[in-house]
Amino acid sequence: MTTADWAQDDDALLARLEHALSVEDMVPNRLVEAAKAAFAWRTVDAELERLTLAADSLLGDRILVRGAVAEAPRILVFQTAGLDLEIEVGAHYITGQVFPIRSGLITVMTAKGTLDETRTDEVGCFVSGRPAPGPFRIRCDTDASNFVTDWITL
Repeated sequence: MTTADWAQDDDALLARLEHALSVEDMVPNRLVEAAKAAFAWRTVDAELERLTLAADSLLGDRILVRGAVAEAPRILVFQTAGLDLEIEVGAHYITGQVFPIRSGLITVMTAKGTLDETRTDEVGCFVSGRPAPGPFRIRCDTDASNFVTDWITL
């Protein structure tokens, strides 16, 4: 059936729409769950100050090399007016530091929810588990305010 047929025959159009809506499992469950998780997170950080990505080692000289590249840690720097956050994503862990030095709760979040929570030490450093490949973000709650990074994809 062509578009011209639909314009002339409402019953044919309704039959095609009914068929399209009756087909089950057109979208794999893993995609449906990922979409629901992403939708649930859309407003969760509305009150948080955003830490924007200022530097990413993945976008440096390594990307211009052809062939195999040694697995190096990825360094990411996030900034806002009141706080800087530098993280290193290694093979098994994320290590980071908050500047200026502050005590705070660090939460690593994925689309499925909280992956890990840890506190900064006396010099603002922390270690956390590394998320699986996919999007993640880091939330930093200090006495002064609450911050969250942009989503990063591993």
